[in-house]
Amino acid sequence: MSINLELNIDQFKSEDLKMHFIPAKLDSSVSANVDNYFNFYTKEEKAGFLSNALRGYPLQGCEFKVPEKYKGIVFQETKKPLDEDSDRIFKASGVFDSFTYWNYDKVPSSSDAIKQALQIIPITNKLAGAVSLDEVEQFLKEDKENN
Repeated sequence: MSINLELNIDQFKSEDLKMHFIPAKLDSSVSANVDNYFNFYTKEEKAGFLSNALRGYPLQGCEFKVPEKYKGIVFQETKKPLDEDSDRIFKASGVFDSFTYWNYDKVPSSSDAIKQALQIIPITNKLAGAVSLDEVEQFLKEDKENN
């Protein structure tokens, strides 16, 4: 099985999507009027946190920015495969620069996995950054002296 991602460069020039990361599984793929039935009821609380409810469960949330020089991309599978071994095709349906992250009845904190994942991106950029030949030679020289 392979997964194919289809991108259209014009989508990166389009208007950003308003995204929500909600701790719920929805077994439907129909569109919903999120502005009228969800965003309208979002309230800003003290310390910049947001509150709302989904199916009667309280939600606490906050806005997250996608790290600088990055874009969030939404992929949708338009046709489900007939079996597990079939190739899958996902098409990009939009881009976003920020999203609202929600927890059930708990204020988002630095211990949330999504926040930790976003914090590690700048660290990985530093670790994977370019290294000059002089830096490599200096490292090898110091390593040889220490061993």
